[in-house]
Amino acid sequence: MARLSSRKLEEAIKMSSEQDMIELIKTIKKENSHNPKISTKIIYGASIEKEVEAFALKNNIDIICIGTKGASGLKKVIIGSNAAAIIENSSIPVLTIPEYARYRGVDNIVYSSDQENLDEEFEIIIPFAKLMKAWIHILHINEDNANFDEDFQKQEKRLRTLFSYKKIKVKELKATSVVQGINQYIADVDADMVTMFTHHTNLFEKLFRKSVTQNTALQTKTPLLTFQKE
Repeated sequence: MARLSSRKLEEAIKMSSEQDMIELIKTIKKENSHNPKISTKIIYGASIEKEVEAFALKNNIDIICIGTKGASGLKKVIIGSNAAAIIENSSIPVLTIPEYARYRGVDNIVYSSDQENLDEEFEIIIPFAKLMKAWIHILHINEDNANFDEDFQKQEKRLRTLFSYKKIKVKELKATSVVQGINQYIADVDADMVTMFTHHTNLFEKLFRKSVTQNTALQTKTPLLTFQKE
């Protein structure tokens, strides 16, 4: 009887998912006059991040997009986040879009950087910025009030010359946390997007701390574009 009930539940979930998908596509097409090309697929599996990664690789996907509602406190630790799991496991760029974000074009991109592998990471970001003719604000958050020997003005000039792109700014900001600093600077420049490079976290970080990138995806109200460091 338990197995029978389980099968009926799976069938009900499947039918509900398929109906929701049909209604979603109708809504998208109704609200977009340019008739976007859309294909759909419903996949059943135990791990959303593994299923998304497998599907994306199999179908040569260029970017993964997922909406976020955010989480806080104990709920975030226990339940986690689908977006954070996908960010951590994806070898493909991931764009996370907060629930209340509204598209208005992309004029200012905040690139949060630890200043390591800057040139290699910037080479990946620069095509996105050039495509949208956007400013790239390279932001380094100083949590420890440490004194940096780095001359950020020289860094700015060097990057502009190296990548033949003038819309580059470099900024150091002192803040109590990376997420707080990013959110503050987003407001200062009225940013349209944040971009970061993430990395696989260890078990302790997964359970209790989360990575900076995951926390940013959960807390900021601005779309976040992430790349795996590896």
